[in-house]
Amino acid sequence: MLNTEIGIGVVTLALYTTGDLLIKKPSEKAGSVPVSLVVSASSAAFLTILSFLFYSVIQLISLVFSIITGIMMGAGTLLVLKSLESEQVSDTISMVAISYVIPVVFGALVLQENVPGFSLLGIVLIFAGSAVIAFKEMKFNSALLPAVFGNILWGFQFITFDYALQYSSNLVVIAATGSVIALLIVFLYAYIKSDFKIKKPYAIEATLAGIILGLSLSGALYLVLNHIITLGLSIVATEPALVTLFGKLIYKDRVNTAQIAGVLLAVLGIILVGYF
Repeated sequence: MLNTEIGIGVVTLALYTTGDLLIKKPSEKAGSVPVSLVVSASSAAFLTILSFLFYSVIQLISLVFSIITGIMMGAGTLLVLKSLESEQVSDTISMVAISYVIPVVFGALVLQENVPGFSLLGIVLIFAGSAVIAFKEMKFNSALLPAVFGNILWGFQFITFDYALQYSSNLVVIAATGSVIALLIVFLYAYIKSDFKIKKPYAIEATLAGIILGLSLSGALYLVLNHIITLGLSIVATEPALVTLFGKLIYKDRVNTAQIAGVLLAVLGIILVGYF
């Protein structure tokens, strides 16, 4: 069973990486607000349609936690895409490690999930690699501050999702509820800013990214539901390494020796987690 759940973690990692790479160009060309709106709308629509296939009534307390999660998800999306407007994709997405540190610590300390020794070493290597990638020049970059705060919100969203799933186990309905609330937050902000314009090619790319990120969220919630937050989300935390690698190959992002070392550390970490 655990091997299956580790496999879900790897698939979720691949989906998150693909979705985040897809929103790079639209964010640069069309701006963070309309892109956030399209991504949130497509993700919410996809999960809502999917939820009809798995529909069940969820408890009120679960609904409340899902709504709280949606608020954090929407605000986090706006903040991260704000940084992505001006910063290269590898730098911005490296902040994603923050969003996984929070639930991983929660799983290990609060939920007291059992982690084998070599897997624990792998987790340390994954986050060490992400830290090296994030702080490649060891200097303060104010343009990345929105991404930092956005990822803190995303980190706590996994914890509130965990509480929602404790009362209702239908992860698709809970994911859809949170995504719809996130969409409302982003739409309200776009309405205030009167910023809706986005050209068709970028809208298509952002729509595809939203659908993929919706699937990614479902995968992450599967890991939360099955109580392997520590191991499962640590695998997903390898995302900054993959985004750095593909950011170099696809978008010609600048990557230095320290970042390459970070990628290798994270990959070694995921091997240890998956094998042991």
